[in-house]
Amino acid sequence: MKILTVAISSSLLVVLTGCGVGDLAKTATDAAACKALSSTIGGITTAYQSGLIDSGLSSQINSLVGDQARSLLSTGLAEDIGLLIDALGQSQTAQGSQENIESITASITKRCSDVGVTIGS
Repeated sequence: MKILTVAISSSLLVVLTGCGVGDLAKTATDAAACKALSSTIGGITTAYQSGLIDSGLSSQINSLVGDQARSLLSTGLAEDIGLLIDALGQSQTAQGSQENIESITASITKRCSDVGVTIGS
């Protein structure tokens, strides 16, 4: 009886939300990744402005959400995290890098907000 109830509930959830099981799994994975990265993402812009960014930050992000984990995320969040790691590793002009990183972190913050995780600075 419990199995039937769960099956019906899951079916209704998929029909009512318009999301498939894969979409629900990606949303849950995005939320978990956002939670894991929340303090790191929140402080990146401030640290970058202060000149405190180094290669260790890219390594930290990669250890929290590496290539294998990014393959489970929604496409947009996975791309944003990849772009952030690349941007942190580049040596552009300070202004150009700062604007790029601010744009990427703003996008990640929005994507995390969309799955219910608030990124604080």
